[in-house]
Amino acid sequence: MATRKHVRAPAGCEAHLTRRQAAALLGFGSEFKIREFERQGLLRSVRGPMRTAFYSRAEVLALKARLALPEVQKDASASWTDADLIALLEHPKTGGQPRSALDLVMDTRISIERAERVYAFWAKVAARPSPSPAARPCAASPPAPVAMPQPDGERRAEERLTRDSLIRVLRDPDPRVREQAFARLRESRS
Repeated sequence: MATRKHVRAPAGCEAHLTRRQAAALLGFGSEFKIREFERQGLLRSVRGPMRTAFYSRAEVLALKARLALPEVQKDASASWTDADLIALLEHPKTGGQPRSALDLVMDTRISIERAERVYAFWAKVAARPSPSPAARPCAASPPAPVAMPQPDGERRAEERLTRDSLIRVLRDPDPRVREQAFARLRESRS
């Protein structure tokens, strides 16, 4: 049998899934359903090398929860790992509101105790600052850099903080965002 080569995701979207991986996560044997979900607007893809489609893991998990709603299975909760549940918590509901422990129970049919335990862990970790702004998930339109609020003991001027945030944006995987940041840096020098 011929083996398939591993396709690399585009820069900044390393955590995204290929069609085959998304189909496996949803429990399908072929990629056909994933294409159908994309046509229906249930999944959005990011295109990589050779126009290969990549899907956000959080969106695939949200679709998995949505597909599990009509089915009432006793073993449906066994297919959800804690990592999947945390990724689902990071993905807001269709109205834009953040998910709660109750939403986890309703969407995934897991036990209340497990949902509360996962939610408490996620809330504790989400309260900590992220390690680096370059670790931001792939986004279609990244936010513009803004001056960070000055914590107690910060001695740098507002202009310096703005410059530092623009320099951080220069590490963004999107070339258009880097170009805009570079232009703003050039304007601030003159």
